[in-house]
Amino acid sequence: MDPLDPASFNLETVKLATGRLYECCDQIPSHYVHGETPVLLLLHGFPELWYDWRYQIGPWVRRGWRVIAPSMLGYSGTDKPDDPALYTPLSLAGELAGLLDALDIKQTVVLIAHDWGSTIAWAFATRYTERTRAIVSLSIPYTPPVPKSFTPQELVAIVGVDLMGYRLFFCSDDGPTKIQSNIPLFVDALYRTHNTMDPKIFGEGTVEKLMSGEIPYPGPSDLMSEKERKFQIETLERGGIDKPLNYFRQTPYTFKIQEAHTRGYAFSQSTELKLNPILPATLPALMIAPNFDPYSAPDRIEKSKAFVPSLEVTRVDGAHFVMLEKREEVTQIVGDWLQKKLKTTK
Repeated sequence: MDPLDPASFNLETVKLATGRLYECCDQIPSHYVHGETPVLLLLHGFPELWYDWRYQIGPWVRRGWRVIAPSMLGYSGTDKPDDPALYTPLSLAGELAGLLDALDIKQTVVLIAHDWGSTIAWAFATRYTERTRAIVSLSIPYTPPVPKSFTPQELVAIVGVDLMGYRLFFCSDDGPTKIQSNIPLFVDALYRTHNTMDPKIFGEGTVEKLMSGEIPYPGPSDLMSEKERKFQIETLERGGIDKPLNYFRQTPYTFKIQEAHTRGYAFSQSTELKLNPILPATLPALMIAPNFDPYSAPDRIEKSKAFVPSLEVTRVDGAHFVMLEKREEVTQIVGDWLQKKLKTTK
């Protein structure tokens, strides 16, 4: 597996019992024993791809673990339904359960996730605790389920425009078209190291002004080689940005189950799950917190500890896309932590 060559990874199309098709990188180690070899499920965020894990997949497979990195719903070669209600964290947790079923993985799995992938991983651990062996979140702390949904505008008002103002542009009528018309600029604006990241990028109006040329072009991404950047841009151009933006449009439906799922659990569209917001103290949990990512602010992480009793936190000097900026450090920290935890969990 060569991180600079996407074709060197094993990509498959997996069909779920619901009929949904998922593009999936599935790397099986030597000496693999089905049902016994640890399985790692890697979940990417926005506007990412399975390929964002390219520097972690190989090293973790070489430790003897099976590594599965799907393209999330709406991305790349995975199906792209129109309805934003299908992109809620709980519904996507059900999709992942269906993916594991389709791969005949009945054992517990380790969830490793970033950005929206982390939000979905926390939802999976809450809804499918019995299928979760450990969880590692990059950048995004746990937020407990609450019995209320919000419009994107309400959520921005509650959390604050400095942290979530960009969502107003993402959910606007013309936002998707403006982004799609210049994916290279969009990628370059977001994929930055902490040295070149605009600290106001998450605020209201910044991304919109970048896309319209009111803010100067920051230059090509300093997180990727030109070859990596080209693959990222071409894949997003081909797959489109509109459906990935459903992750931001889904907030009015966040805590409802939208469709029947596999494993015999059928939920109507109006059903709400009654979930325990506190994860088991026996569930190993690790948070990789970049020092230059406002989503990893110490107060946000401290609040999450009330709901994740076992949470361990490791801080690193990096910005939001920490698995790329601090690729060797993140790979080593997570690998060593897992090596210890896998000896004591099943």
